[in-house]
Amino acid sequence: MKLYMSYTSPYARKVRVFARELDLEDAVDEVPVNPLDDPDDLVSVNPVSKIPALITDDGTSVHDSRVILAYLASLKDPGDLYPAPGDPKRWAAMTLAAHIDAILDAAVAWRMETQRQPGERSIFWQGRWRGKIERALDALPAMLDAAPAYRRYAEMLSVIALEYIDYRHPVLDWKRTRPALTKLHDEWASRSSMVETQFPAT
Repeated sequence: MKLYMSYTSPYARKVRVFARELDLEDAVDEVPVNPLDDPDDLVSVNPVSKIPALITDDGTSVHDSRVILAYLASLKDPGDLYPAPGDPKRWAAMTLAAHIDAILDAAVAWRMETQRQPGERSIFWQGRWRGKIERALDALPAMLDAAPAYRRYAEMLSVIALEYIDYRHPVLDWKRTRPALTKLHDEWASRSSMVETQFPAT
């Protein structure tokens, strides 16, 4: 399989960590691309030039991190690392995953806004995105406790989001007032899947 990705993308990192947790990393060839350049190889897989995008062994195009995770989970029994189809407990886990994706969406949008020319940046929208992230992080520990099924799946996604916030928005200093999330992060940070996929130094 071939995975079009960027080392700075939190969505691509979800796939990269998940593949390693499933011991599928040797089956996935990671191909770094810059989606802003609309490279031909990526556009042929995903016409909107978004990452991550996966080419399966039979040549099928699979894109969007949520869809790719589901595909990889179909290749090997993921246990509690991915919600099983047909299990009614999966809905709480999937809702929690959507909550974490919303954190990433806000963090990426905030990051993109900071890359605009100084006179073009919106203080209003930066404040909106920061507020969304703060509220979502405040709610996250209780949501994790309320959805014990597929705990490892939720923890993996949570820690990736937390590390992306550290990477792009250290001003949030989320560890200062969130001991439960700090403990969760510390439990996962040394796993090989996390170490091997760390965001690059800025």
